Amino acid sequence: MTAFASRTAPKARPASSTRSEQSLRSRAAGLWQSITVLGRAMALATLLCALAFAPTGWRELLAGALLGAGMLLFGLLTSLGNLSCNAETSLNQGHLEVGGQAELVLVLTNPGSRSTRRGRIGLALGQGTVIAPLPALAPGQSHQIRLKLEARSRGVIDLGPVTMEAGDPLGLIRRRRILTGARKLYIHPRTVALPPLEAGLERDLEGNPGSGIVDDDLEFHALRPYVPGDDIKRVHWLSTARAGTLMVRQYEPTLRTRTELILDGQAASYRNADEFELAVEIYASLGCRCLLDGRRLQALAPEPDDPDAHRTTLPTEDPRSFLDACSAIRPRQDSYDKPDLAEAPERTSLTILVTGSLGDRQPSALMDGSAQSASPVMLLAADLGAHPSLQTQPGLVNAVLGNRKDLPILLENQP
Repeated sequence: MTAFASRTAPKARPASSTRSEQSLRSRAAGLWQSITVLGRAMALATLLCALAFAPTGWRELLAGALLGAGMLLFGLLTSLGNLSCNAETSLNQGHLEVGGQAELVLVLTNPGSRSTRRGRIGLALGQGTVIAPLPALAPGQSHQIRLKLEARSRGVIDLGPVTMEAGDPLGLIRRRRILTGARKLYIHPRTVALPPLEAGLERDLEGNPGSGIVDDDLEFHALRPYVPGDDIKRVHWLSTARAGTLMVRQYEPTLRTRTELILDGQAASYRNADEFELAVEIYASLGCRCLLDGRRLQALAPEPDDPDAHRTTLPTEDPRSFLDACSAIRPRQDSYDKPDLAEAPERTSLTILVTGSLGDRQPSALMDGSAQSASPVMLLAADLGAHPSLQTQPGLVNAVLGNRKDLPILLENQP
């Protein structure tokens, strides 16, 4: 027991030694990751030749091991060099429409005191990668790479990361460094300029006040004391004279037109992908028009990422955020219950449903439902290449559109 008690605890290793070991491990891991598949195969062949030479003594195996080791050493030495660059990307348009073009400018700068080596710049663009050569840069020198981007189809594309690569001529070593992160590039659906929507404006004339108090509207509510920053035009001078202090008016907010815009997201409602794109273009054009008109908009679209959610509410703060969300719309392959247009939410002024040529429109049922509904219904069917047609009933507009350019004509002839 005495012998055990007299033993001293082992001394802790210095923190500097631990950090140096971690640095060596990270460098070794980085070196291993920089070896390509061909280089790893060469290293394995070199090791096997060296191990086989020991028991056999064959000179051919020794020559193979020495040759493989020499090639790996040559690749390592020729791949060395400074890869420290700063990269900045600038895009003249972060939001494109299908068919549009943009110019991407990539500026690479050497911030260090040593020259960089020649290499390649890789820019991830969606599922592909754009490769461009990069010359050696002196300290403080910059180099620009300009790329033309063409938006061929709607979607949200990951632009980046930007990487710098350098290696040996044999392809055994490939060093890679990430210079910048990724950013989103939104490709909006094509839209068409529309006249103001007239349907659904009757409900605003009822004068029903909304909840809350605002500083400027039509319906007078009460008076309150003046606070710095209030508009002097809202001062009620008669009450000010009676109270002996500045009094300003308060108002009740009146209702604005509320539109519910729905996109049929079931793939079975459309003949092909082009017809679905036409429906998205109609949907996006109507949503932008509602936002420009100052309408309160609830935009519903399919939710492809969540298997349990069939619809999601798109942001409607402004047309750009709405179009950004439209860029990511995808049809759903499964079936789900369509919305009942007769059960529009309370205070909805107008309900618009955009579907495809194979969608279940059921005009007679919709007419019966719209007759019982307090808000009018617009049912728009995208039928690519079809002759446009329009049917109207009290509270219901049923139209077929063969092109997005047919939509302004429809709205000009709406009842």
